[in-house]
Amino acid sequence: MLAEQFTDKNKHAEQELSPGSSAVTGARNWRASLTLNLTKESNRTILKQAAHQGPLRVQRPFYPEGAQRPHIYILHPPGGLVCGDEIEIDAKLEHGAEALLTTPSAGKIYRTDAAGHRQCQTVRLNCADAQSLEWLPQENIIYDGAEGAQTLLLETSAASRFIAWEITALGRPAADAPFASGAFTQTTRILRDSAPCFFERVALRGEGPGFQEPWGLQGQQVYGSLLAGYVQDSPQKRLQQCREALQANTAIAALGDSKDLRWTLTRKDDLIILRALCQQSEPIKRLFMAAWSLLRPALIGVESHPPRIWAT
Repeated sequence: MLAEQFTDKNKHAEQELSPGSSAVTGARNWRASLTLNLTKESNRTILKQAAHQGPLRVQRPFYPEGAQRPHIYILHPPGGLVCGDEIEIDAKLEHGAEALLTTPSAGKIYRTDAAGHRQCQTVRLNCADAQSLEWLPQENIIYDGAEGAQTLLLETSAASRFIAWEITALGRPAADAPFASGAFTQTTRILRDSAPCFFERVALRGEGPGFQEPWGLQGQQVYGSLLAGYVQDSPQKRLQQCREALQANTAIAALGDSKDLRWTLTRKDDLIILRALCQQSEPIKRLFMAAWSLLRPALIGVESHPPRIWAT
């Protein structure tokens, strides 16, 4: 039933995002798209296609880990979405290709206009035939009064190796600007050999019950999820090893004491799921980077190599 509901909504979203549609009439807005195709040639992953419309593009691939695995930075020069903006990112990795995709800075969804036009971002990643894929963007900041919607769709196969995370900050607590009005919807879906494997939908309204209730954000302003799959070798053992390593990490423990970081690590068959809540983005980013450094060797076979852009 969830898959059917998602399919209907996704079809509607695609209609809204199509170039011929006119969801926002008379309003200033960007409809931007980026299509990436990566393929492997002579043990080197190359960016075969990078087609874009509007203010969305990539820099040339960087190869800090060698020719087989580029780091690709997705750039959105405007820096955020205003009323009526719509962004689509499609990336497909061909047979044997590998890539790490990230963004150089936090994404932003700003306050919408009086008419309440939505701001939408859709990311579709196909790694069904790939050697490995990593989707590790910076956090998204949802401003008070935004009407945002984000969708992440991962198309995988049983042999896929991937790590993906999303971190969302609702409002700007440090600036005394909580998410007091507006709405935000976030949908994450994973297909495995074209069949539904994972589905998660978060729907929040400014100062709605989802912010305070135990089943929601528990009074926190920032939440995130990390998904890693598929663990072929003893997934429960790997899960326990990762949990124990994170619990023994004194830096992570200190964040829990000083920043009120809360996290849980579970699995759905051979898919490992790390969820976190906090009042700030940075502790969740540090937690996810620590988990990434633990899971990457097991899944992808190489040590973690943080993109250089993260240090700037």
